[in-house]
Amino acid sequence: MRQLERLDPNLALAAAAVAIAATEAAYRTWISDVWLVLEALIAAVALYHAWREQNRLRLGPVLAVVVGLQLALVGVHHALDVVGDKDSSVVFRWQGNMLRLAGDYPRSEYPLGAVLLFWFEAVLGSGSTRVPNALLMAPFQAVAVACIWLTRLPYAPWLAAVVGLWPLNSFYWQYKFDLAPAALLALGLLLAFRGRWAWAAAALALGMLVKWTPLLAAVALVAWLLRNGRTRAATVHAGVFAAVVVLAHVPFLLWDDDVLAAYERQSGRAITPESIWYLPLRLFGLAHVRSHISFAAGAPEWANVGATVLQAAAVLALVVLAARASSLRAAVALAALAPAVFLFTNRIFSPQFVLVLFVSWALAAALLVRSRREQLAVGVAAAVAATGNAFVYPFALPRYDFTWPIASAVLFGTSLVLTFALVVRATRTPLDEEG
Repeated sequence: MRQLERLDPNLALAAAAVAIAATEAAYRTWISDVWLVLEALIAAVALYHAWREQNRLRLGPVLAVVVGLQLALVGVHHALDVVGDKDSSVVFRWQGNMLRLAGDYPRSEYPLGAVLLFWFEAVLGSGSTRVPNALLMAPFQAVAVACIWLTRLPYAPWLAAVVGLWPLNSFYWQYKFDLAPAALLALGLLLAFRGRWAWAAAALALGMLVKWTPLLAAVALVAWLLRNGRTRAATVHAGVFAAVVVLAHVPFLLWDDDVLAAYERQSGRAITPESIWYLPLRLFGLAHVRSHISFAAGAPEWANVGATVLQAAAVLALVVLAARASSLRAAVALAALAPAVFLFTNRIFSPQFVLVLFVSWALAAALLVRSRREQLAVGVAAAVAATGNAFVYPFALPRYDFTWPIASAVLFGTSLVLTFALVVRATRTPLDEEG
């Protein structure tokens, strides 16, 4: 037992990464939920040991493990010809190649930054985007982990390790692109925490160009700066953010107004079974899975309107709380949670959103928690939410029609409790700026 306690936590995480990659290969060869559970157990044991020995964690080795695990999983999936997800292999490919080969801007549901990312992946992959997308997400993962760590607060390193190593998020690491906005959100918030308002705005604006939610963090930070009489900093932050967004869009708008199609296509979508709103509506027979859980659930129009109103109210309340925050730490933590609240209260919830949720929770917790037990509770809650999410999509437990709503309830129930606890901590506990 004493020998185990002396085991270097960085080495333990590395060994776990190797075991997770091997277990993933076994899962893809002999499909069974047992392998997925084993992956989670391997990670949990290693992360628990790292939690006990967290003072010995080092950024360099942890980043090497995080990137190494991601690349190993890419290699396993490529070698075994795993089908993966149509987004990275089909959607990203045709949109990227439309820009690369035809010189036409696609009428995409994704914003400008995402389309440019698909174009770059198509260039790297000579038309294919599946493997380039997976490879490009590895450095974004490293940036997210490093930014949480570099808050240099006592409880940040272990939380950063959880973000980088929880294996039931690995499907979204490879086949989606949400690690890009998650990393830019983390970078922008780290820079804001250090008072680098112009650079923070630039990072958050780039994140918004890929997916919109980093905008909410910027709004929360401007609200805090204005309420605290820091008008110049607020003007710089808002001005740089707007300048980056406008300067990125103008050349493309002059070329093709399909750049704005993303905003039009998303606004009209209705409640889907993957969203938090489906669960109570389903109990009263007001929503159903009609074809696939990612398509509209047939909820009445009043439910769609009500969901939007409640979502807007929740986000607005968080911005108000951020404006009234007693310290920069609390304001940045609440700004981190604003995208999370928007995402899990959205009419359309996509499972890959969990990557932004993970970063939001970890960064907020790094700024807010005051003990190792609280830190562990945050890590466990985030892992539980992600596990529930994974068994909504892409994995299926036996009797899927019965089990996926339970998994969804685990995801959203845990997300609500964790987010509420962090918001309460940010608003009720005085926080000094040094930690």
